[in-house]
Amino acid sequence: MPSRFAPRKITVALGAAIALGTTGLVVLAPSAQAVEVDYQSRCVNRTLPTLEIPDSTLKLDLVVTPAKATYQVGDTVSVEWQWKNHAKVPPNPYVKGVDKDSTLPTTNVQLGGAMTAKIELKGQRINPAALAGEDLVLTNPVGQFTLTTAGTVTLTPAAYNTSTIAFGSVESFTDCTPLNSVAASQTLTVEGASQVATLAATPATVAAGSPTALTGNNWPGGQLKPELCKTDGTACDPAGIKANTLAVAHGALTGNATVANSVAPGDYLIKVSSGTTSATAPLKVTPAAVRKTTISPDHGPVGTKVTMTGSGYTPGGGVQYSWSDDSGVPDETHYATADASGSFTATSEMYCDCFTQLMVTDSGAWGSNPVEHLPFRVTAPPTGGLEQTITGAVTPGALTITQQASAIKLSDITLNGQAQNMTGALNPVTVKDFRGGATGWTLTGAVSAFTSADGGNIGADKFSWTPKVTADPGSPSVAAPGSAGPIGSGATLASAPNAAVTGGTFTADAGLSLAVPAYQKVGTYSATLTLSIS
Repeated sequence: MPSRFAPRKITVALGAAIALGTTGLVVLAPSAQAVEVDYQSRCVNRTLPTLEIPDSTLKLDLVVTPAKATYQVGDTVSVEWQWKNHAKVPPNPYVKGVDKDSTLPTTNVQLGGAMTAKIELKGQRINPAALAGEDLVLTNPVGQFTLTTAGTVTLTPAAYNTSTIAFGSVESFTDCTPLNSVAASQTLTVEGASQVATLAATPATVAAGSPTALTGNNWPGGQLKPELCKTDGTACDPAGIKANTLAVAHGALTGNATVANSVAPGDYLIKVSSGTTSATAPLKVTPAAVRKTTISPDHGPVGTKVTMTGSGYTPGGGVQYSWSDDSGVPDETHYATADASGSFTATSEMYCDCFTQLMVTDSGAWGSNPVEHLPFRVTAPPTGGLEQTITGAVTPGALTITQQASAIKLSDITLNGQAQNMTGALNPVTVKDFRGGATGWTLTGAVSAFTSADGGNIGADKFSWTPKVTADPGSPSVAAPGSAGPIGSGATLASAPNAAVTGGTFTADAGLSLAVPAYQKVGTYSATLTLSIS
């Protein structure tokens, strides 16, 4: 949940600076391509779009199997994207390189000529470790499609991306697109009668918000787009389908398409397209099912087992429920699954006399779907004596940071014709988290350039730290130090993640180092390090 406290800041005067630091994600330039095809490609990382990744000349070959002089309509072929050279891992201010088995390539092949569709090929997350400047050797992506039209079919490399896992769980994507026209890598000759794609919807009548199962034959594969159209095939709207699981294997299309809740009752056509291939099937949409949920009993003492009975939910969809007080903030969330008719039954024990309601909705983030609030009245258990109600409130404290001192003295150096380092230590910073919730925190630093009174300057990128953090006994949060490296305009000193229970007292410090050029102007240098917590 968002912190109710504004970020805190403290400022430290010191004599060193640091470089750009924010996410710590691995950013890499996907591999190059082309033996029979080569072209220039430009790559952009989604997380750090300003990171400089040099344009690369890609060399690749698209290999089709089985290899034939002539193919027949209905043949399913495999396509392998074979890298013929490999891009270099670009310099990254947050990591030294790419970990072993961390990078997955996904490529696209554009079909042209007698067929028009975009086919997605998938590689494997298998690669050797590589440092900046070394080749990033990726697996060859593969995929399949079915030939549905007679004539000449061309295969041309298109855009691709890589997904890299860093620090165990952080995923970073890099997207690469051609800078110039790309030649076809393969040309297939296809004979036979062209096949027409088919489509059927079962059931052909569904309530708004419900899925229908789609099947079909003679589909080429590629990216599938379902839409809802008028019965004359006009006014097709992809927003009429809120979700789908459509896929093609060996020319057969299967999967579900779920009609949007906002679709008005009436007769429609459901249309699926893949490039120039498309087909439609009639679909009748009825009013969205009226949702009704009841609980029994609706009152009782702590420990009462309550049975929920619901109808009108998405058939086969997830249902979530939670007890709450008058605030409407869910406590522990539990889950059930609606049957084919959209009905479900679940049992939950009422475990706190503070609760006044049971909340039920579709699975997902609380608040993203309508919530039913089912009142429950807590009663006292039978007793033969007198009772007195005892209450007490626990209110949240604050998230604060303090420091032992506000000045840092780095070691002096004497110029000797070689680059040297001034070293020192950060004054310990104490983090106290007494908010009593589930929210973590991040302690960050930012530093200015080092300057002297007579105009000397050492850039902030020359200043770095090696963070450490310890927790006092009994602190529920698990704190971790930030990455060693430049501080610059933003780097993490320590952090604690969101968790079921958070809080505690922590002490963070760091070893400091300022890289001084061999012939730096003499003088006393100073800079300002600002520490903030949020």
